[in-house]
Order: sequence, then C-alpha cells, then structure tokens
Amino acid sequence: MPVERAADHPTYAIGGNTVTSLASRARGSAETSLFRIDLPPGGGLPPHRHDHFDVFTMAAGTGRMHLDGEVTDIAPGDAVVVPPDALHWLEAGADGASIVVTMLPGTKLLREDDGSVTVPPWVD
Repeated sequence: MPVERAADHPTYAIGGNTVTSLASRARGSAETSLFRIDLPPGGGLPPHRHDHFDVFTMAAGTGRMHLDGEVTDIAPGDAVVVPPDALHWLEAGADGASIVVTMLPGTKLLREDDGSVTVPPWVD
C-alpha cells in the first residue's frame, strides 16, 4: 500500500501562501493531483485560470471566492467546482484559510497579473 507520510510531503512558498503537495504524478498518482494551500489572514490567491477543472474544499477558516464575476463567501466543508478557463481567485478571511484541491496532473496555471503560464510542481 503506497503511503506518503506527512513529513515527506514537499512544500512550496508562493505569494505568501504555503502549498503542500499531497499526491502528484511525480510521486505515483498518475491521474490525480491533490494538494493543500494554507493562506495567511487577509491573504489570497491571485486571479488565474486553468485549462482543466479545479475542485476544492475549504478545510479551515473562511474566505471569499471570486468566480467569473460572482463573489461568494465560503466556510469549512464548502466545495467549489471551477470550470476550465474560468477566472477565479480566493481571498482568505481574518483567520486565514486552508483549502484542499484536486485537479488533473499537468493542469496549467494561467495568471492574469503577469500573463505567465506554468504547470506548478505540486500539480505534476
């Protein structure tokens, strides 16, 4: 049974957030990437798009989800399904937020602020 221990998960710092890769193609998960993003109080994710679905759940804290012009408050246990190419971003609440995300390996991240297109290491 393949088990990756918590101490072995790679972490990445990006824009004041911490991304912890829980499963990826590089570590044996051929069809699904799973990761957690911890956002500090008042922090957030930049406006961006993906070329595949992005599905996440709020694990802790609260936030405001911006999705194609709509804004919705989200709380622990709420799930958000982001369609391909939908402009979206998340603002963490006063106590920060932690989301758990799944998407296909190789999913591209297209940032609106600088026009960059990447496949983040935690997705592949």
